[in-house]
Amino acid sequence: MAHTDSSQGPSQGPSQAAEGALASNKSIEQATLFGTLAHLWPYIWPSDRADLKMRVVWSVVLLLIAKLATLSVPFTFKWATDALTGANTAPVQASNWKMWLVASPLIMTASYGAIRVLMAVLTQWRDGIFARVAMHAVRKLAYITFVHMHELSLRFHLERKTGGLTRVLERGRLGIEVIVR
Repeated sequence: MAHTDSSQGPSQGPSQAAEGALASNKSIEQATLFGTLAHLWPYIWPSDRADLKMRVVWSVVLLLIAKLATLSVPFTFKWATDALTGANTAPVQASNWKMWLVASPLIMTASYGAIRVLMAVLTQWRDGIFARVAMHAVRKLAYITFVHMHELSLRFHLERKTGGLTRVLERGRLGIEVIVR
């Protein structure tokens, strides 16, 4: 066996090999994420179902509105707090009485609560609209899995534990539900 000098040639040290493996694992993980999304896209955006496409569009619109409401909650809370403490950073100064009436502590506190409720309502509404799309995708994928299971050979079914296989299928179905939501 020949002795090799680690300072010569293209051989890598242990840390370089570990870094290379970590980088390749990251790229595989990212490719898997995009691959999964690309594989699920036809089920989320079915070409033959315009009604489901509209539900996806409305769900995205409601998601964006809910995110804007979520972003406005801390600002509304700040303005309500400033109005209650009489700080100079309130949205309107007390000298402008008409605007102060609109931006009064009571109104600002009520608007904080209203925006929090709006945020929850928008999220529930979005989930309700998207539920049909998610269930359509899960049904289609479960049907494809069911057909595939029946196309497998008898040997496969005889050598496998039925309980383990059904557990794997159920976990896969639940995973798909989580992804499409």
